[in-house]
Amino acid sequence: MAIPDFIHDDDDEHRLPLPPAGTRTESHKDSLFSDHLEHHLFHGPLKQLADELYDAGPLNGPDDALERLKKIQRIQSTLDAMTSVLLADSVEQVSESFADMIATAGTTTEEEEREARKSAQYYGVDRGSDQVINSNFIAEAAVALRETPRMVGKRMFYAKGLRYACKETLTALAAGEITPKAAHDIVKYSQDLLPEQIMQMQRVLLPMAKTASDDAIYQRARRFHDRMCPEAAEQRHKKSEKNRKLTLWDNENGMSTLKYYNSAAVIHSIKNSVKWLADRHNDPQDPRTREQIEADAFADIILNGWPDREGTPLKPRVSITIPAVEMLADPTRTVADLEGYGPIPLGVALVLAKDAPSFQRVLTDPWTGAAIDVERRRYRPSQSLKDLLRHRDEHCCFPGCRRPADRSEIDHINGWAHGGHTTRDNTHLLCKQHQMFKHALGWKVVPRPDGSKMWVTPHGLSALVIPESVKRVDQFDHVNDHCPERPKVIPLPHIRLTAEVRRVLGLKPRVDIPDEDPGPESPPDDGQKETG
Repeated sequence: MAIPDFIHDDDDEHRLPLPPAGTRTESHKDSLFSDHLEHHLFHGPLKQLADELYDAGPLNGPDDALERLKKIQRIQSTLDAMTSVLLADSVEQVSESFADMIATAGTTTEEEEREARKSAQYYGVDRGSDQVINSNFIAEAAVALRETPRMVGKRMFYAKGLRYACKETLTALAAGEITPKAAHDIVKYSQDLLPEQIMQMQRVLLPMAKTASDDAIYQRARRFHDRMCPEAAEQRHKKSEKNRKLTLWDNENGMSTLKYYNSAAVIHSIKNSVKWLADRHNDPQDPRTREQIEADAFADIILNGWPDREGTPLKPRVSITIPAVEMLADPTRTVADLEGYGPIPLGVALVLAKDAPSFQRVLTDPWTGAAIDVERRRYRPSQSLKDLLRHRDEHCCFPGCRRPADRSEIDHINGWAHGGHTTRDNTHLLCKQHQMFKHALGWKVVPRPDGSKMWVTPHGLSALVIPESVKRVDQFDHVNDHCPERPKVIPLPHIRLTAEVRRVLGLKPRVDIPDEDPGPESPPDDGQKETG
């Protein structure tokens, strides 16, 4: 992308000088000739480069390899240009008939359409608005591209910027003359500029972008924007300060990253406070590095409060699933699940759970690992069902959505008014936004007994969503819409119900547990003896 992940991204298509939806003639050709002309413009270079690579035959030394790498880079540029055109044109064209399309997509009765209109009114959305159409199409494109809606939303921003505001940049990108990153940086720093200023920036930067590094274009585009943007630096700072927020994303090896976006004064004050606290730590026997001490001090402040201060410390609020049978069978190969993240080492899970005030037993399918029932300690069944869905789904079940369980709600797959029951087979977790997609924007979902869902978009694309708790997915067939069949005999490790096993599983102790494994059963005595 144009900027590192740790830099706050506040790109907004409303900051680009885009013509209103419905008037964007680039996406609505007025003649067959112009259609064919654009088809050759965006597909011709790709076909030529692909043919040259195919006809080149086997590799012939390092010089040949470098020339092929240059062609591959140009292919990536042309593909990025084609993707941008397809996204921008498709969302523009669908806006003309979207309201009529979702009124008939997947519906069979007038009653269903009336309910969809009532749902749209309930959620306070206009199904014909540009914002709703854009969000809905981004979700469908995410299914086609196998990306998250957030990533496709960024693609859509650049697609509209290239198609309607930075046309010369799009042409150069389609020809493979500039890199996708250089094109994205030009679009990014076209925000808040006038059309004539954007034209001037392209005249200055595009000749250079054909040979210069991506970083050089990024720096020059940023400086050009700062010179030409009519807003003062203080005004831009006040506008940026409104976007302060705290975000999180998960990394590998049981780690996560927390990003706190705020004014430089606040961030530097926090950093200096943590450094001051770390400076007071003078233990020569402590093996931790300076960075580790500061990281631990920051965590202690957030979770336990500032040292020597009274207050209400924040304790970790986590949900951990520990597979008891696997743990007893082979602790060295067992991993636990941290809700909202995924697998973590068993030792870490046991440390986190040792001071837990209570436990809730979760029954999992030994074949797939999916949560299929929870221990019911409460009188209200709805809470028990909510506990089950939290362990089974772990997050919103819409394709590509990762909103955690505590930000999602129980949704009936088949509506209560149409005979749908409040059962585990007919319910799943959906966030508010995607409840609206399902009930008001023509998305359909078909449930399966193991908790997986087959979603169908308004334009007929299919996406199979598997619950996060399902561990065995090797037999899921996404193409043919097939889920795995359980074997008649499920191989499980042999574990005797010793007193320790019963204690871990919460079973009542029994006195008739054998001290040793009795071994295989003896064959029945039928009165016959073997003779030599």
